[in-house]
Amino acid sequence: MEKEVFDQRDMTILIVDDEPRIRDFVRMNLEMEHYRVIEAGDGLEALEQLREHLPDLVILDVMMPEMDGFETLRAIREVSTIPVIMLTVRQDEHDRIRGLDLGADDYVAKPFNPRELLSRIRALLRRSLMPPPARKTEIVVDEDLKIDFSRREVTVRGKKVVLRP
Repeated sequence: MEKEVFDQRDMTILIVDDEPRIRDFVRMNLEMEHYRVIEAGDGLEALEQLREHLPDLVILDVMMPEMDGFETLRAIREVSTIPVIMLTVRQDEHDRIRGLDLGADDYVAKPFNPRELLSRIRALLRRSLMPPPARKTEIVVDEDLKIDFSRREVTVRGKKVVLRP
């Protein structure tokens, strides 16, 4: 199996669901993979846990008392780009689109396969930990034309072109 680019023991995942049975099931599967897990039973508690523990990923239910998952996601996105997976029984197209448009990184319907959820978590964490791609500052159009954005220079046939600001 491919070596992970991160150590799961260093990763904290916040599970937000009002059903203790679901939280227990997801927590058990995550802990078997050596993730640290924190839990919240509703959106308000989730926001507190987010501020206090700064998790690496959030698994978020939609249908919860007090503050539903969509409202919670909106509040999370106001302060963080943390990866969020919506995990919910609400699986119609409108709800999936709404969740993704509000900023969810993935949307998984209940009932779910725990191995697939773990795979989606690993994929999101890998992407979130990757350094941003290096910006290419020089473009070689052909042997006659080169553009260097960092120096703000254009070279045509080996001679610098004088540019206005």
